[in-house]
Amino acid sequence: KTAYEMLRSLVGSEMCIRDSCSSEKNTTVLVSNIGETQGTYFQIKYLSHNGTNLGIEIDSVLNLIDNSLSTYIPNSVISKINFRQDIIVDSLFSVVFKCAKTVYEQTQGALDCSIAPLTNAWGFGFESKEDLDSNKVNMMLKNIGFNKVKLKNDSIYLPKNMMLEFNALAQGFTVDLIAEMFNNKKISNYLIEIGGEIKAKGLNADKEIWKVGVDKPLEKINEYDRFQFILNLKDKSIATSGNYRKFFIENGVKYSHTIDPFTGFPSRNSLLSVSVVHDDCMLADAYATAFMVMGKYKTKQFLENHPEIEAYIIYSENNGAFKTFISSNLKRRIVNH
Repeated sequence: KTAYEMLRSLVGSEMCIRDSCSSEKNTTVLVSNIGETQGTYFQIKYLSHNGTNLGIEIDSVLNLIDNSLSTYIPNSVISKINFRQDIIVDSLFSVVFKCAKTVYEQTQGALDCSIAPLTNAWGFGFESKEDLDSNKVNMMLKNIGFNKVKLKNDSIYLPKNMMLEFNALAQGFTVDLIAEMFNNKKISNYLIEIGGEIKAKGLNADKEIWKVGVDKPLEKINEYDRFQFILNLKDKSIATSGNYRKFFIENGVKYSHTIDPFTGFPSRNSLLSVSVVHDDCMLADAYATAFMVMGKYKTKQFLENHPEIEAYIIYSENNGAFKTFISSNLKRRIVNH
């Protein structure tokens, strides 16, 4: 089953409230749905037969994701797992877990979804920041390691003192699910964006390839000079991870929100931003996070061994100057940078 088919089996007829494939196919209208989800904003545009609005179906997907994967909802599947309640995991959780395990193994632990206790302790999760020192961080590291967590059928084994979070995959996964819903409803021209994670298919209302801009790695957006690069995105996904907006400063030290699962401290390397283009938005999302931990050299080596992954990397040199690395297979998509 595809993720969409599993999603559809969960909600039954709710996903079939309206069928965009009307018998009258002479009018195509651009429809937009905007709103808030997963602590961020979404914007979804699609060319719909006769202007059929799929906002209710989109909201159904968003609600199901929250009820499965949100650590901010006490009764979600992942929250019940974290608080040691006996529960059978749903198919959405299983899909994301398996993807997280795959990327964890591929990146040798750079993406680690058992990092939740440290994310919380540093003040970037669903609990308040703690006072931390090296000894405390080292103690917490003993309870980190996604390889220790086991999923068998619909049951999960989570060792004592461990917690999970799928923030590095959830938005991308949500984008993929909405895209599958559109595909099943025969909508073939759309752009889905949730918190900067994007998937585009087909053409826009002007019958051109969708163009997507990625912000410069600056703390504040400059509306007059905003984008680092603009690219054509057709039948692909792009996800961006960076340390330039989510951070805090303590005693003059800047701490980023990307936690290094090997040290237990916020990641400190030369990377400022990584954008990944891939067929699947969930994988693009996961790789972008992993690359921020891996750093420039390991990421470039990884890309050489995985030509199916396209990436645009922004990093700083010792003198503070910004530099970029663009994988060869991505250069053909860029229209302005």
